[in-house]
Amino acid sequence: MFKSAQHYRTFLTVLLTYTLDLVGFSIVFPVLAPLLLNPQLHFFAPDILLGERTTILGLLFAIFGIAQFIGAPIAGVLADHYGRHKTFLATVGLSVVGYGIMAFAVYAQSLSLIFVGRIVTGFCSGNVGLAQSATADLTDAKHRGKAFGILLGVGGLGFVVGPWFGGKLANPDWLFGSGAFIFAAVAAMINFITLYFFYVETWKRNAAHAKVSLFGTFKDMRIVFHHKILRTILIASLLFFIGWAFLVIFSPTYLVQRFSLGADKIGDIYAYFAIWWMFVTMYLNKELVAKFSLRHLIAAGAIIASVFLVVFVLAEQMWWYWIIIPILVGGGGFAWVNFGTLLSLKTSDDMQGRAMGVSGSMWSLGQIIAPLVAGPLAGWNMYAPLLLGAIVIFLSFVYFVTQYKEIN
Repeated sequence: MFKSAQHYRTFLTVLLTYTLDLVGFSIVFPVLAPLLLNPQLHFFAPDILLGERTTILGLLFAIFGIAQFIGAPIAGVLADHYGRHKTFLATVGLSVVGYGIMAFAVYAQSLSLIFVGRIVTGFCSGNVGLAQSATADLTDAKHRGKAFGILLGVGGLGFVVGPWFGGKLANPDWLFGSGAFIFAAVAAMINFITLYFFYVETWKRNAAHAKVSLFGTFKDMRIVFHHKILRTILIASLLFFIGWAFLVIFSPTYLVQRFSLGADKIGDIYAYFAIWWMFVTMYLNKELVAKFSLRHLIAAGAIIASVFLVVFVLAEQMWWYWIIIPILVGGGGFAWVNFGTLLSLKTSDDMQGRAMGVSGSMWSLGQIIAPLVAGPLAGWNMYAPLLLGAIVIFLSFVYFVTQYKEIN
């Protein structure tokens, strides 16, 4: 699957880097809602209503997406000009600082510092695109889909470890819940050390790429969108990402409101979610890619995710989720991994970093739009954010099957 033994070792480093990065990224999901909606803590004045709390919670998630939207294409361009290795080191090094700020903010119960920490960690959270670009460097077109599936599947370990440990360490009786972000900072530091010593650069410098303007990143986004087939894939993936973000970001708020769950139990649910994500993206998708086209897998995944997100909302007892989550994750996993694979296969080699960076920006937009809408909605009706997410994923399905005309 890889061009050489050195490429295989480098891919292992990318896997570890991506996994540890996702530990820090996902650790917030079971933590922030229980902390900020806990009336015993002092992030808000006692007279602040639930609707105002959920709206500010939405802003906290959205500010991360805004920073990521700005940072992801910059990381993609820097990776194409200066190499994956140096860019990885810069983004991961900044994330250590960001999670340190978050840990202190939770300990001090400072809402303003939480916003600062979210901005820093969001800006340097372009590693999804970087990891995909590095994987594209290391593989040929024939094996790229399999490699992407392994990348996202192993990365799912981060979504097991991050939320599970985050939920356990977010106990407000211990450092006011800051232990989760201390853990995230340590994971990011390990990530940085691993990259520094073990990553071998495989990107080849091109004289035409000797200079880079950071303000030219949005021009590069326009270049990518100029290609009709890439534009179709990216718009469909944007709709999917927005809908999926309603689930990933605001299901903890829903679980707190509906079942009065704390960070501990929400972390367990996220870990279960991530275990199935790993199975789907690492094994099941790999088996199905050999039998079905990427187009069919994306369409099937989107419609399954849409339907079972509605079922997720209709669940009346917690034990239902043991059945619903595997099917819901299956649909989401098929759509997510194959959107990335299809985009990479339709992109020329000299634009891989840009295209993957723009793809990362689509996920960032999802993280901006969904919480900005979901925050006020959750204060009005706890079911509304997830139901709206199901509708948007369905729109992604409709747009993709009607607009994507490429014969596979």
